Amino acid sequence: MGLLVKFIAVDSKNETIEQAKYIQEIFNKVYSNGLIKRLMVSLDELPFKLGPVKEADEEGNVFVIEFNSMENDSSDNWELVFRYGTYDASKQLEVEIHSDTYTVDKDNNYLEILKLTVKKAIVKDWKSIIWLIDKDSECLSIELYPRIYKIENLMRELINEVMAKQYGSSWWDSFVPANIKEKHSKRLKEYKAKVPAFNNVDERLMSIDIDDLGELITLKRYKWNPVFDEKISLLLNGVQSYDDNKIRELLIRQRVVDIDLWQDQFSRYLPADFKERFFAFAKDRNHIMHNKLIDRTAYTQIKVSGEKIENDLIQAIEKLSTIILSHEEKEEIEKQKQIELGLQAIWEHECKERDAHVSIRDYDEIRGLFGDSLWEIVNQLEEVFHFRRDIEIEGTYDTDRAETGELMSVQSKVDGTRLLFTYNMSIIDEEGADSTLSIYGGANKKHLTNIIYKNASVEFDPGSGLYMPIIQDELGSTSDAADDLADFINEKITNYRDNAESGDTAEFVYCSECGEDSICINEDVLPMGTCMSCGYVNEMHQCDKCGEWFNSEADGKYEDYVSMCQNCLDRLEAE
Repeated sequence: MGLLVKFIAVDSKNETIEQAKYIQEIFNKVYSNGLIKRLMVSLDELPFKLGPVKEADEEGNVFVIEFNSMENDSSDNWELVFRYGTYDASKQLEVEIHSDTYTVDKDNNYLEILKLTVKKAIVKDWKSIIWLIDKDSECLSIELYPRIYKIENLMRELINEVMAKQYGSSWWDSFVPANIKEKHSKRLKEYKAKVPAFNNVDERLMSIDIDDLGELITLKRYKWNPVFDEKISLLLNGVQSYDDNKIRELLIRQRVVDIDLWQDQFSRYLPADFKERFFAFAKDRNHIMHNKLIDRTAYTQIKVSGEKIENDLIQAIEKLSTIILSHEEKEEIEKQKQIELGLQAIWEHECKERDAHVSIRDYDEIRGLFGDSLWEIVNQLEEVFHFRRDIEIEGTYDTDRAETGELMSVQSKVDGTRLLFTYNMSIIDEEGADSTLSIYGGANKKHLTNIIYKNASVEFDPGSGLYMPIIQDELGSTSDAADDLADFINEKITNYRDNAESGDTAEFVYCSECGEDSICINEDVLPMGTCMSCGYVNEMHQCDKCGEWFNSEADGKYEDYVSMCQNCLDRLEAE
């Protein structure tokens, strides 16, 4: 059965608790509340059934109550599991509520009544109750999330519009307290890193808390109204020791209100009791966002409160829209709206990836993925042809690749054959869509290989309140693509050394450049003296005395059209 609720009672106040009897008492309270229609007993258990509680282990530490409920013409199967345990001399009772038929829904309160009945039956007997899992409370919180998010954004929109219209784009610097500015500054770096698209826009209200929003509409700006004060005179003349706090206290006494934002601005658009209701809602909001438990009474209270605040904000924004705006103010407000929309899309995108454990990439991310793949392919080909000195690979290592361009060139050092490789990206960044990286080679730009990237796709599951994966994100193999390109290179660029036959090269005569004994002496294959390994052209001659080939750059002698290898020279000198 599916686990719906789990909590632990810790530190029993009764040292001599009779475990089976205690569970029987819990059953009696659940039954007396009318929550049990009938017990669920198999035919095998029936002859031995002595009571509603079944011992589920030999030690008598696990007890199970299985029953059927009837609520609003709906019948469900239930299982209550109780596990006794002792940890560090602390007696504990773990309680689980399971059902494989019950649908958790805000309009169905049976589970709430059941869990609270069980809790009430034991709460006086234990020092504390620790709640671990509650799908019922989670369902209520999920219902409230969208309204909370909308209210916060409406509040930000109203503040931005009022302040931009009345005080211009510099209102933040003129009004906002240092503590809120400091909070914004600390979050700014992380915010910009996550949302690079908004690096050049005003995001300040996005990075402060809902309590700060409430504080902003009640701000008062003060000005100094200096009057003579003997204490200040004494401090200035050094008669009394200087103290920052004392100076501040004296200055505060001489301040007067310059601008009262609530009185001068926001009270024109919002009800008189809005401030108090909004601060109460902010506490409820924090309760929800910090994953604390709620019941249907709290849910209804928060929902009704939120609906009224949302309606107040919508009406305030409608009133504000009747005010004629300057071109600058319209641009400022529209900019903030675009931020809201962008952040909402980012928030939804992050939820999808976090819930479904997938990556849903946008255009730039897919392009970056393909760019990394191209870099890997060039690296892999350099590894494949590492020991072929006759081939030279030049890759283009652009970090910000366009959708199409040159990938690399491969050239034979021996005969000059050059292959140019290009690529093309066909990117579709929709969920579940395929994007293709195609690679072409040779003078005719022959299509050689593809790498396919499949973007992930998810769907929202109302039952769990989470996004579930439909298609997993997947990138094709760069190794397979590199193999396809290697086959094409081997086909188009001749490996003269591996294909050399007897008599094509001079045996035991080494290239002056690479030191390999692969110098060609068959002009039907390559120009005389060309190294099949590196392409260097050596000075090759045939000894007039013994007929052997030699490289005159390294040994032997050739002058005045007379050729003599080193062996013959050595014998001549010895005579």
